[in-house]
Amino acid sequence: MSSSPSERLAQILREGRFVAIRELGEECAAELHTRAKERYLALEATIPQFRSSMDRKLFELGPPVLAIYQALLHDLGVDREPALRLAEDMLLAFYRKQLHRSPLLGAAMDIVFRLKPARRLLMKGMLAGEPGGFRVDRASEVRECPLVTFARRHGVPEVVPMICRLDDLKVKELHGIGLHRAGTLVTGAERRGSRHVMAKK
Repeated sequence: MSSSPSERLAQILREGRFVAIRELGEECAAELHTRAKERYLALEATIPQFRSSMDRKLFELGPPVLAIYQALLHDLGVDREPALRLAEDMLLAFYRKQLHRSPLLGAAMDIVFRLKPARRLLMKGMLAGEPGGFRVDRASEVRECPLVTFARRHGVPEVVPMICRLDDLKVKELHGIGLHRAGTLVTGAERRGSRHVMAKK
């Protein structure tokens, strides 16, 4: 079940609160909560409106993480590297809880990646794409990612890899499947190559 980016922001702030308190203290963690919501409201009007569920899914987490990172950098004065680490730790605290709450989602993903007809159906949807959206070629390489474009427009492309790394965490939950990533768009590659491959027994 999908959630709006504003709902995801509230969840990340709630599930990652203990991380923020540990790193910033109670008072600064409370300020982060307020400032991140303000930053998100400023970003909200710039979020692209896509029809594709895959494109919309990308933006469930992108703008909330961007808002938290901007609040850490610009409102709380946290340096770039510690701000990136803290934003990612908060995101991971949220995401791990989501994975444990949704065992059926993990089972469904397991089936999709193991069965060729299911994988072909997934690829067909990814190849279709929509203007300005996520675009994948027939070799399973990402040619365009709207989240990279969005983050660059707001001057913080460095937030995108932490969202990409959630794929690695998700794949770890699948038995016998590994993820190989050849490159990323945000680091300057012409395409992002990632394939889910069956691990050898």
